[in-house]
Amino acid sequence: MRKFIILVTFFSLFACKKEVEKNKVKPSEKTVVPKSNSFEKLSYEEQIKNMKESLPKNSVLSNDIQFINDSILEGKFKLDISNYELENAKKKCLPIIVKKEDFYEYDLEGEKKSKKEFKNLGDLNGDGKSDSVFILPGLVWCEEGQSYYFTDNKIPRIQTDSNCCHTESIFSIGDIDEDGGNEIAEYYSSCASNFKVIEIWTLKKNKWKSVGKFDFFYNNGKYEAIKDFHKLYKKIAKNKFKFLEISDMRTDGQPIMEWHTVTMK
Repeated sequence: MRKFIILVTFFSLFACKKEVEKNKVKPSEKTVVPKSNSFEKLSYEEQIKNMKESLPKNSVLSNDIQFINDSILEGKFKLDISNYELENAKKKCLPIIVKKEDFYEYDLEGEKKSKKEFKNLGDLNGDGKSDSVFILPGLVWCEEGQSYYFTDNKIPRIQTDSNCCHTESIFSIGDIDEDGGNEIAEYYSSCASNFKVIEIWTLKKNKWKSVGKFDFFYNNGKYEAIKDFHKLYKKIAKNKFKFLEISDMRTDGQPIMEWHTVTMK
């Protein structure tokens, strides 16, 4: 049985590795970084101007908000990234040059989507309006992964260091603390490992606060993260819920599972 599990794990990792290699954009295809000494002597603003002037065909800068709003979001929502841009400028984090098609993420089957998708999560900040989530790649080179954005500019994004994000991976778990806004769960995947994480977030004073992190062993043989997510949690009372953590697999093939009770403060 131990040999069987080792073999299954090996082939699973091999398959995931192939999926990552399929979905991953090679640096040479994604980024154009000028190397000349003259470029490095330019100011931050001048460097960006230089990059804009040397854009290859069908490419844009990763923080081109006009392109994002007009061509990616197609007027469904007008994103404001000015706060993120100020922080990136302070850090001297330059945008990268990407192909326009790279603004579209892959679906769960590894196929590139041709349209930006939005997922309705209900009211997240208690203003009586429904909010949806969508995904964009990093705005600058020092943002390692994709980020989850929301269709209300008052709601901050959730950054990740993964390029395997999906709108299907964000769930509303209802208003646990009964403040008028839904809490959400983020299913985090690096693509290449059996060990995933589900993190619970609550929005307080327009800032996301993590209230719980739980392991999720992908090939547990009992629950699928997306399809069966509703079976993994339950509200007990105001400010209190329980969540089923699946941390590993025993040598007999049975998942190691434990319910955890979380009290939100």
